[in-house]
Amino acid sequence: MPNQPQTRHGIDPAFLDAADRFVQLANELNQKYSREWVRAAMMYATARYNAFVWITREDAPGQTLEQAAVYYASEYDKMLRDNVDEIGPAYRAGTRGDTAQN
Repeated sequence: MPNQPQTRHGIDPAFLDAADRFVQLANELNQKYSREWVRAAMMYATARYNAFVWITREDAPGQTLEQAAVYYASEYDKMLRDNVDEIGPAYRAGTRGDTAQN
């Protein structure tokens, strides 16, 4: 069995590549709009997509909207904290490079 390339915390590189594509789009939009505007648009898009996924779900048919909202909020909290832990030290050390990009 070939070794699967792994990243920090064992996250699949294809998953990180997909996430980076969203970040690249955000950086492009940030050339025209403020960070706050782009952040809000990304959060809205995520909520809209997650609403679609939850409404059309085939797994967990008994899950309530409240349960889904708690799950999504918990996952976001973990991801936000993990990313701050990962990239925060470089930004705090002044090695962030281009301040408009992430």
